[in-house]
Amino acid sequence: MPAERLDDNWESIPHAEAIAIALAIFRNSPQLDDKSAFRALVQRGIERSLAAHIVEFLPSAYCRVLFLNSGVQFSNSFTRTESPRKIQSFSWLPIWVPFLAYAESEIRRGVGRDELLMVAGRSAEFHAINQLLDQGSELKNVVLTPMSLQWPENGPDGDG
Repeated sequence: MPAERLDDNWESIPHAEAIAIALAIFRNSPQLDDKSAFRALVQRGIERSLAAHIVEFLPSAYCRVLFLNSGVQFSNSFTRTESPRKIQSFSWLPIWVPFLAYAESEIRRGVGRDELLMVAGRSAEFHAINQLLDQGSELKNVVLTPMSLQWPENGPDGDG
């Protein structure tokens, strides 16, 4: 189901509480790297695989929502370094649509651009777009390849 069809009431979004915890961590501690953010989520009681998905995919969802009408073409798939030949679709992630819906709900509620960028800016896609713009590309000409994720499905080994 497309994100825009979800109830505008953000609390109805699956995992809204975990997403809100993650956003507080991302915004209040922007210096944390991904492993540290993952650990902070797990320490707050979020299950490992959900915490990993939040760190890996929530910034990407925010990036895609911010660049929605920009002309940037995002890939609909990703891989993991542990199995690079296994290309996975975002549509198969049960958490993907809720992440997009939450990002869209924040925009509708008037969350400031700086706060949105604190999340989107954690995304490798955001950094790639910025690098291409710095090299003179135009947004309408940006085509991104699938993301390559470094962690196993349930997060970094030995952490949490």
